[in-house]
Amino acid sequence: MNKNIWVICDGMIFDSKHILQLLNKANILAKQINVDVFVISIGKYDEYTLKRLFQFGATNVLFCENDNCDEAIHSNILGNMIQEKKPGLLIFPATQFSKVVAATLSSRFEAGLTADCIDIELDTEGIFIFSRAALNNSVIARIKCANFKIQMCTVKENVFPLLECTTEKNVCIEKFNYSIGEIFEFPKIDILKKSLIQKENTVSLNLAKVVFAVGRGVNNGETIKLIRKVAKKYKAEIIGTRGAVEEGLVERSRQVGQSGISICPNVYIGFGISGASQHMVGIKNSKIIIAINSDENAPIFNYADYSVLDDVKSVLKELDSLIS
Repeated sequence: MNKNIWVICDGMIFDSKHILQLLNKANILAKQINVDVFVISIGKYDEYTLKRLFQFGATNVLFCENDNCDEAIHSNILGNMIQEKKPGLLIFPATQFSKVVAATLSSRFEAGLTADCIDIELDTEGIFIFSRAALNNSVIARIKCANFKIQMCTVKENVFPLLECTTEKNVCIEKFNYSIGEIFEFPKIDILKKSLIQKENTVSLNLAKVVFAVGRGVNNGETIKLIRKVAKKYKAEIIGTRGAVEEGLVERSRQVGQSGISICPNVYIGFGISGASQHMVGIKNSKIIIAINSDENAPIFNYADYSVLDDVKSVLKELDSLIS
């Protein structure tokens, strides 16, 4: 029998863009298997914010009043909720806080956990399939959980679109009572937290409206300097492919793709980018994709809204001349 899908809020944050993206995906999956979507919120009660979740696909909100934003406390509260409600799938945002909580609960319930997912699908038998980068980010692995009662995953930001649900729904906010007692101990929680903090991105590109993307086709320092100059004029953030990072053209913290981060800017402009699947996964939610490449067979042209077959440097000089 199919069980409900839970979207877990990150700490005290109930309606961040990341959570609403996950809620949209959960709503799509829930309709396929005819179950409900619960948003799990732990923190201070805010009726307006909680009710807003229903506009993005939630059918229920399970709320627990708690002022302590601590991974161990949140893990214990969620553990009690899971024991009582018995969900089928828990979807966490792939943040440092939620990764610690997800790992704790996975150990406690011996549940399958797939980290840093870029997609969730259902196969013909109604089994969840989790997609993520694997083998040094050279392939996309499709994972099924074997011998499971509960499935869990953490999902990267911006891999799912943000769509507001237009259907009116009855608001059902259920309060969950919790009193601090014996907390389930996860011995390696401090080690895990330190490891995740070290891996956390130091550059936030989630709010960027315009991005200039650098690929291997940008093959000299003079062109990079010109890209930085023009990007500053257009108030654009600079990102790169894995190849550009390996060539030392862009900092690793700005790598976009399966192994880096995902973005959804209003305008994406790719300079010298071939269009490998690893990078395209990370930019697929861009509203407008503009590709500039001198190779007419570059795969990125198949994804682009606007294609410019020209030398990158020539186009940059033209863009530079448009704003004094």
